[in-house]
This record gives sequence, structure tokens and C-alpha cells, in this order.
Amino acid sequence: MEVAARRAVMTGLTQLSGKIAEYNAEKLGTEYFEVEWHAGARPTHTIWQGRVWSQQQLYDVCGLGTVIGLCGANCYHTYFPFVPGVSVRTYTDDWLDEQNWKESEPTEFRGKEYTLYEAKQRQRQMETAMRAQREKVQMLQDGDADPDDVMLAKCKYQGQLDEYARFSKQMGLKQERERIYIDGRWRVAPGRIDKKLNVVNTMKISVPRDAYKIKGMTSEAKHEIEAAINNLKKEYDIRLDLIEVAKMEVGDIFGAAPYLDDRGKLRFALVINEDIDYNVVKKKIQRRYDKGRFAGKSIEDYIAHEMAHIMTYQDCKNEAEFRTRQRIVERQFMQGISQYADKTGKGEESLAEAFVRYRNKEKIPIRAELLIRSYIERWKK
Repeated sequence: MEVAARRAVMTGLTQLSGKIAEYNAEKLGTEYFEVEWHAGARPTHTIWQGRVWSQQQLYDVCGLGTVIGLCGANCYHTYFPFVPGVSVRTYTDDWLDEQNWKESEPTEFRGKEYTLYEAKQRQRQMETAMRAQREKVQMLQDGDADPDDVMLAKCKYQGQLDEYARFSKQMGLKQERERIYIDGRWRVAPGRIDKKLNVVNTMKISVPRDAYKIKGMTSEAKHEIEAAINNLKKEYDIRLDLIEVAKMEVGDIFGAAPYLDDRGKLRFALVINEDIDYNVVKKKIQRRYDKGRFAGKSIEDYIAHEMAHIMTYQDCKNEAEFRTRQRIVERQFMQGISQYADKTGKGEESLAEAFVRYRNKEKIPIRAELLIRSYIERWKK
């Protein structure tokens, strides 16, 4: 209702400015008017915007006084007195023809082409959908809905917001987020967390020397692991406090382990399985990927999986917060991301596997992308 009221007010103001222009024209002794020009006008308006018309032509050509014409519904064009031989046109016919040609050239987004007008209309549709989703989030919160349902609703809104930003950038349009926030609900997306408050700046971490007891571990292999970690930390603010070597389950290569420091603060370690044979790790990883067992196909992918675990929980300040978050994430299991995730049936594993595919630009379900944006992409630099 607020948006409709706003449009009605704008249309009314446009019509009022037209009456003022006619009054001023009468005082100036002219019957001619220059119509305002703006980018992305509806196609039926491009033929007359920016040009000079007589008062009668405003009705006959521009449709003044009709719902779909000049100063009609949702038309923001205004017109001003023009005195032939004295006034100078703002736009030449050649310039207007060139703009009309440019705006008629379509731009592609996700397999569909949009002219400038169609792109602006799509923007308005996306803004309307986001206002509706914001209202849904508010209703769920007011109704004390399940936290998971609230989180999913927020994730969907965040996904809409991200898509809006990508679409606007591709189309060369300015984002008009004030149209979204006009509902007065302020921020409802999960969004980014203030990393200065939640991420501890750690010292440079390296693979410990006892990693050399792992079969096949060389200085080159050690540096490869460190390079993979550094590549991920260039992309994301990751709170990795420790790298250690320890005995893990058969088949594991890496693991992410939360632990409490002496002050009871939650910390995170990357664990390297001391029982692996690093000589055959890369072949094993490729074979697993080819068979669809795991999403990762490189050492960096496997470490990205573990970093996804860490980022999912790294804003939790203590064990209680971690356990609460874990219960929520576990219920977000998604079937079909990888055979490994399906076998575990755990939400945090399907999320981490989805993140690997997401990073490699592989297709994943929309729900998986929304959860990645909620739990992991908020840490992207």
C-alpha cells in the first residue's frame, strides 16, 4: 500500500507541474513545450520524450490526459515552456535517436535478453518480490516460528538481494534499494557480521614439522598445503588458530576440529591425518571425484571443505553457541551434493561439500547457494 500511495503521489506531482508549465507558457505567450527526457522510458514514450511539441500535440502525440500517456499512471515526464527563436533545446534529434537505438539493444542475463526498459521493469519486479519476502520474515519472527524457518526465509531474501545486485550490474543500472527499504523494516537479511568483533587476527600459521612423519610428506607437499590455506584466506576472513597432525579415521585426509582454549574461548584447528600416504593422495582425490563420492578434486578443494566448517561456526563465542548453531545446521541437510554427504546425512557436510562445488562454479541447488551465502559468504573479503 505504501508503494502504491507513493506512486500516486508522484503521478499527482507530475500532473501538477504540467499545469504550472501551462500557466507559465501562457504568461510567456508561447504554445510550445519541451518534454523532459529520461533513460529507460517505456517504448511508447521514447518517440516523443525530449522533443518540442505544441500544446495540441501534447494531447494528440504524447497522449496527455490519458492513463498511458504523458503525465499518466507511473509517468514521471514533465514538460516546460519553449519559446521558438529564444529557447535552446536540451536534446537534439540526432542525440535522441542515438539514445533510442542504444536502449533498444538488448543485454543478456542468465540466458534472457533485456532492453533497458525491460531491465528497469525487471528491477521493479525484483524489488516488489523482496518487499514481500521481508514481510514474510517479519511475520515468521512475530509468530515465534521455528528458527530454521526464519533463517531459511532470511537466506532466500539475501539470495534475492544478491541476484538484484548482479542483475543491476550486468544491465548497467543503479541499484535503487530505497524502493526495497521503503517498508520501514530496515535490515532483515542474515548479512555479514562485523568481522572486527568476531575474528581474531592470528599469527601466520604453518604446517608443523611433525608432518614429515606422514608417509610421502615432502617440503613441496607441506608448502602445497600452506599455499592452499593462504589462497582461501585471501578470499575469506578465516579464523584458523592451529594446524596439527593427528590420527584420524581411515580414509580421512584433513579435518576441522573446534576446541576451547584456556579461557574457554572457541578456537579452530586444521588436522592432517598422520596415517595417510601422501604419495597417492592426489590420485585418491581424483578417483573419488570421478566416482561422485566427493565434491573436491584437489588438495585445495579438500581444505576448502574444512574451512567451510570453520567459517560456519567461527562467530560462535563459546561451546554453548557452537552446539546451538550445530543443531540448526545439522537440520539443513541437502540430498545429492555428494555421495559422502548423503552417507553422513549431516547438514554441515552437505553444506561444506556444496561450498566446494560453489567455489568451482559447479551447479548446486538454489537452497545450497542460499545457505552458503548465509553461513560462509558473509566472510568473503
